[in-house]
Amino acid sequence: MLNFTGQTKKRVVNLGNKQSSAVNFLEQTRLQRQAREEQRQRERAANILQGYVKWYLYLSRIAETIDLHQESNDVVDEYSFSRYLASFSFVCRWKRSLPRERIISNITDLATVLKVHDDLLKTLNKFQVERIANNIMLVFHKTGNDTVITEEALKILLIILQQEVANECLFPNVISGLQRLIPTTLSQEKLDTITNIIFAINVRDSPQAFISFLCGRNLHLRTSDFRKSILYSTIPNNISIIQSLEPAQKVQLLLNILTLTPITSRKQIGPSDYIIIGTVLSTISFALSDRVRDEDDSDSTQEHNIIGVDNESIKEIKLLYSSAFIENAIEFFTNSQNESSKFVLYIFSSLLFLIPPEKKKLCMMITITPGSYKWFFNQLCHHELYVNFKTILARKDYLDSQDLNSVFQALSPASVADFWKMLYTFEELYSYWLIVSNDTESFSDDKLNLESIVDFMEFSKGLCLTFIFSNGPICDNFDKIKSISISLLNQLYSKNTRLQFLDSRFWETKNFNDNIDSLIEIIAEGHERSTMNDDMSDEEGSQPIFGSRTKITNDSQARLEVLAKMPFIIPFKSRVRVFQRLIELDRERNAPVSYFGPRTTLKADIRREFILEDAFNNFNNIGQNFKNPLSVTFFNEYGQEAGIDGGGITKEFLTSVVQEGFLPGGQFDLFKETATNNQLYPNDEIFKKLRMNYNVPEQKLKLEYLRFLGAIVGKCLYENVLIDVSFAPFFINKWSNVAHLMKSSINDLRSLDEELFSNLLKLNSMSDQELVELDLNFMIEEQVSGKKFIYDLMPPNGRNTQVNHNNRLNYIHQVSNFKLNQSLHLQTKYFVEGLFEMISAAWLTMFDPIELQMLISGGEQDINIDDWKDNVEYGGYFDDDLTIVYFWEVVKEMSPQERFKLVKFVTSVSRAPLLGFQSLTPKFGIRNSGREIDRLPTASTCVNLLKLPDYQDKELIRSKLLYAINMGAGFDLS
Repeated sequence: MLNFTGQTKKRVVNLGNKQSSAVNFLEQTRLQRQAREEQRQRERAANILQGYVKWYLYLSRIAETIDLHQESNDVVDEYSFSRYLASFSFVCRWKRSLPRERIISNITDLATVLKVHDDLLKTLNKFQVERIANNIMLVFHKTGNDTVITEEALKILLIILQQEVANECLFPNVISGLQRLIPTTLSQEKLDTITNIIFAINVRDSPQAFISFLCGRNLHLRTSDFRKSILYSTIPNNISIIQSLEPAQKVQLLLNILTLTPITSRKQIGPSDYIIIGTVLSTISFALSDRVRDEDDSDSTQEHNIIGVDNESIKEIKLLYSSAFIENAIEFFTNSQNESSKFVLYIFSSLLFLIPPEKKKLCMMITITPGSYKWFFNQLCHHELYVNFKTILARKDYLDSQDLNSVFQALSPASVADFWKMLYTFEELYSYWLIVSNDTESFSDDKLNLESIVDFMEFSKGLCLTFIFSNGPICDNFDKIKSISISLLNQLYSKNTRLQFLDSRFWETKNFNDNIDSLIEIIAEGHERSTMNDDMSDEEGSQPIFGSRTKITNDSQARLEVLAKMPFIIPFKSRVRVFQRLIELDRERNAPVSYFGPRTTLKADIRREFILEDAFNNFNNIGQNFKNPLSVTFFNEYGQEAGIDGGGITKEFLTSVVQEGFLPGGQFDLFKETATNNQLYPNDEIFKKLRMNYNVPEQKLKLEYLRFLGAIVGKCLYENVLIDVSFAPFFINKWSNVAHLMKSSINDLRSLDEELFSNLLKLNSMSDQELVELDLNFMIEEQVSGKKFIYDLMPPNGRNTQVNHNNRLNYIHQVSNFKLNQSLHLQTKYFVEGLFEMISAAWLTMFDPIELQMLISGGEQDINIDDWKDNVEYGGYFDDDLTIVYFWEVVKEMSPQERFKLVKFVTSVSRAPLLGFQSLTPKFGIRNSGREIDRLPTASTCVNLLKLPDYQDKELIRSKLLYAINMGAGFDLS
């Protein structure tokens, strides 16, 4: 019967889910075939094993028949000697077991034969020597640590290793076998024998085995010329093996080398010692500590690559920091002209971080060595990599990946690695020198001259940018080298701000586009994200808001890093724009979220004769709320002053508070002036009186006023109000130095008291007798408000410690530290607390002290009239009207101070806007106030508007303007 498909074959439906019989048959056949194959394999293996067993038993029976003792007595010539050695090897290998006495007899007989027939030893070939050594190791393996057998076996090894042919032999696994004997060996003589054998074999076992032995603990090593010679020949040639060791093994290797090569005196240390020590240290990239850190120690901020070792090990390794070792190393390093001098460089490079507390000692010893810095720099600047970097940096700001590949490929990897070690060492050492030296020593004869410093700074500027813009590490220990490079460049930049030894255009870039608008956008987006993250609802199911945001590119990230770590690369005005944008973003972020009215306004009535007190009483202790807009009403002796605060009165208020609060010797006496430049810094008597418990409530009130004045300066920065006040550079520097506890160095003392700075430095050149005649001790004694103030610089024995040749440098630094830090720390702390309530401390790190002063009070000594003229909006005038023409002629003929007064009359700020008049909002305006020529010019400071009558007479304009701007009548003329 046909189905609808036309096929006659019956369709089978398997309802039982069973496989067909054909499939089952094939699977069974496969399994049977596999079982038969496995059976054949087992039978074949059994036959092979049976054959080996039979062969072993046969050879063992033959070994039983060999009488080694008789054969040893029959040795008379080369043939019988060779036959005996072959029989000994046969028995050692195939004899299943022998009584202890028989083994001792066999070993003793061999030792006797080798001693008696020393003439036959010369006939030994390479194969026979290697076979004897292997047989001895078989005996060790079978008998364990039998004392008698060990002694005889060691004698045999010593005899064969003394043969000339042994130098061509290989002794695999001998060292590991001998090393297992050391822990159970009590005799120092036997330990020396074992050690000498291992050293005689050294890398002829295998380089890995010998290095592994040298990394062992409790080896009870003793120095000898033989062992040192082996180290000299093996360690430098196996640096790759040492590099692969674990950190703990490297430490133990170093300890054992120091045991074998004593360095306690200069006579003991030779060039070869520096080579092997330098080889090991060149592979170390971790620091040592006598405290093993807990991995869960959340308080630890140190790097993870710190290895904990015991106190004894630290003590041994500290010998590398001894005077004998360092002085000899410097002498060898600076006088050697061969390739081996680089190993001393490896030593210095590693010692700088190996034991962190010892770093200063190393740096100091190198610093006091005449000419050491010159030598380091000469080696560095003549390196081919340095020269190639400088060549490319002559036309570019930094090296891209293509440039880096070209300069690296032109040199060997070893040469490149040596350069980075040399650079790191020089930078660490020179950074230390900049810290401990004063500015008068900066370019001394035995250090680096100005030309060398400028050359290095040009290189360093490009190198640091290369580090930042590289897509990844470009050298070993990249983070460490990058960090010290950027740190040193910042130190040199700070020195230049004090000494001004660089050309004013030095920091300008060739083709580096700071793209400040892009940076501002990135910063704005970051702030927006932060704000929205704070405000984002935690409700379940809310969608991520930032999923569609573009990620920051590597290039943009690098530019942000430049702004954070090397801000001086970016032009000052660009950074001012960033600073002002940050303030705008902060203002937007802090504005109350309200759709029904403006931000909260802080109102206050301020009496002219009590400006500072009224301001303090109204606005102190309100924290960041001081960022809100102010609404100030002034009162003078006649009552309320006229004026609507559209911003001008706020500016007048802030500048008036500054004028009174920062007045030296004012009512509260909060600030003093430096003797030379009349620059302001907090009154140090506040600290002294507090320490003397003199009128404590008044001093605490002064501290509160200092905090408030810090907030006032912050408010001026926040509102972009320039103020006419000049702070001492060392004091401003503390504002951006919070990370370092606002500490100043001896170089800052010059800006505080140049006479004291000069007198202290004179101590360095005085003789011992002159110092005695001065009768100085480590005490500060001054008169404060008629009372004696005493401060101990070296408690508790400062009074009894006379200044002499040995401690005068410490005295100089202690006095400087007291003047700049200890006596001003408390006042500065209160001041910056108020400042940072308004302005983030991180924002100020973009500027150096000179730039911060410009940010506060403007930096120009005069006003750019062309810029001013180009950014004026006229009302009722044209720029070619006679009155306007005469006005600008009068302005041009004014003194700088008169121009400042004119600007203050109109804008309430005595300085031109930091970014020029184009940034003034609203624009500077001049409006025609009519033809009444007997009227004075007036101003609306809230809109920066000068109301100028149409005088049409140059002299009349001059007289009226000068009279108006010199009246100082607040807002009565406005």
